[in-house]
Amino acid sequence: MAELFPTTGVADATYTDTAASDATTYGSTVQFDFEKHEFILSPTGKQKTVTGADAWGEWCVKALCTERFNYLVYSDNYGEELDTLIGKSRPHAVIESEIKRMTKDCLMCDARTANVDEFEFQWLTDGIMFSCRVTNTIGEAMTIWRKVVR
Repeated sequence: MAELFPTTGVADATYTDTAASDATTYGSTVQFDFEKHEFILSPTGKQKTVTGADAWGEWCVKALCTERFNYLVYSDNYGEELDTLIGKSRPHAVIESEIKRMTKDCLMCDARTANVDEFEFQWLTDGIMFSCRVTNTIGEAMTIWRKVVR
């Protein structure tokens, strides 16, 4: 009778963790045009998808453009609260510091994000525009920007 848990050959076996591979960890998502607010379609009319670090990049931009606590489909960890800062009579340095904190809080909740740094700010007559560098766990970085208006 065959054993339920054979032990012969176990010491020589190699285990490959496919869950830790780039494709599995970073997944895939549908590509979105954030300026036009619509999905990007292929010439055949199908939604384009991206995988790996590009999928993570799509997630970062979408998370930074989604208002936290407004949509029941998302957890309380997803999204940002930057609109609460504009229109208050606070010094620019305080608002910039809060934008850094809130942006890091928004993006670092994903295990794929390793670091958020290199913030740059530009004050506008109706709000503020900022950019930051986001680095993932495999060392790839991208710069994303966001405009917050009154």
